[in-house]
Amino acid sequence: MGWRNYDRLGIPLEEVRRRQAETRAKLERNRRRWAAEASGPPRGLADIRAEYLWLHLYCGRPGCRHYAVVYLTPLIVRWGPAASIEVLRRAARCTKCGHRGATVRSSNSAWPTAVVPIHEPRRWTGRELWPCEVSNEFHDIVLGPDWETYFHPVLGLTRFDDMCNLYSNTRSRDAIRGLFRVSDNRAYAFEPLPAIFPRTVAPIVRIAADGERELVPATWGFPLLRKGYAPKPVTNVRDDTLLTSPFWRPSFEAGRCLVPASSYCEPDSNKPAGWHWFALRGEALGRDLDSDRPLFAFPGVWKRYIGPMKKDGTNVEVDVYAFMTTRPNELTAAIMHDRMPVLLADEADFDAWLSGSPDEAFRLVRTFDAARMLIVQSGTEKEDLLGAAEFD
Repeated sequence: MGWRNYDRLGIPLEEVRRRQAETRAKLERNRRRWAAEASGPPRGLADIRAEYLWLHLYCGRPGCRHYAVVYLTPLIVRWGPAASIEVLRRAARCTKCGHRGATVRSSNSAWPTAVVPIHEPRRWTGRELWPCEVSNEFHDIVLGPDWETYFHPVLGLTRFDDMCNLYSNTRSRDAIRGLFRVSDNRAYAFEPLPAIFPRTVAPIVRIAADGERELVPATWGFPLLRKGYAPKPVTNVRDDTLLTSPFWRPSFEAGRCLVPASSYCEPDSNKPAGWHWFALRGEALGRDLDSDRPLFAFPGVWKRYIGPMKKDGTNVEVDVYAFMTTRPNELTAAIMHDRMPVLLADEADFDAWLSGSPDEAFRLVRTFDAARMLIVQSGTEKEDLLGAAEFD
């Protein structure tokens, strides 16, 4: 505010100068503090939460002005109190331009609060919290007219990508039937799939009504209905929400399945992103380890869905599936992700997931041994270039 406006308000010149000096001093203190924090040791989210309720995230792409107010409590619940701000910066994805990565700033004001952040993953059910995005478009634009349904009064509003939604199944129908012990008359015909994205129809193995295994087609992603929007395919089931979420638990108890795969893909944080394909180490057939991609399975859940698949679309009846994710091993974490899919490679684990009790099945939800995995392809390709014919 200029002197002329202060004069109109009847504020003396001395008071104006005092206020201006206080403002300059405050800005200088903030500049020095953030400079010291940037050059000092990394701070965990819990340390930052002691001073701020939220942070401001700005899209890291030049020219994009989208931002978000991100509450810290759900991030501590998700990643733990010692997680660094770098994890937050790299995980955010802009809803306007799709850029991955953000600039993080402190909130302009910190409300005094006695709330203590607790790392308690089981408390976060997913039903309480709508995954939020880096965007300055709120309410009816981002959340829709029923936004209050997805805003948790304590945890706030956040959105981060769990993992890349891309995997492959490059093996033949007979190879899959043999590994998962499915008879020929119970397996539908399909071709190898070098790139499987959400909403793709792909094979799953499940127990039929008569107790026998069957290999059937299903669509990847449980549709999440959103008023005024197309249903969103939810492809991954978090291990810390499975037992408490009414969205997942009924299917886990009564509709478990195996999702055959030969590799899965994760992008890194480079610009442009590199796409890295992960597979199991293979020693069968006497081939070189780098060229083998033996079959494995994602432990999944399925259900019969009746409803629209598109905005304002007609109702359809279709089987849908999703599969489990958990904390990453060292190999997956090297690509800067906080999750990885759960992998099963042993026949005993296949049996336990399909036919065991819920407790027995849940014990299989664990991080896969990094020593049994390798990155078999890196580059710009969003499909597994290794064809199924090499193995047949």
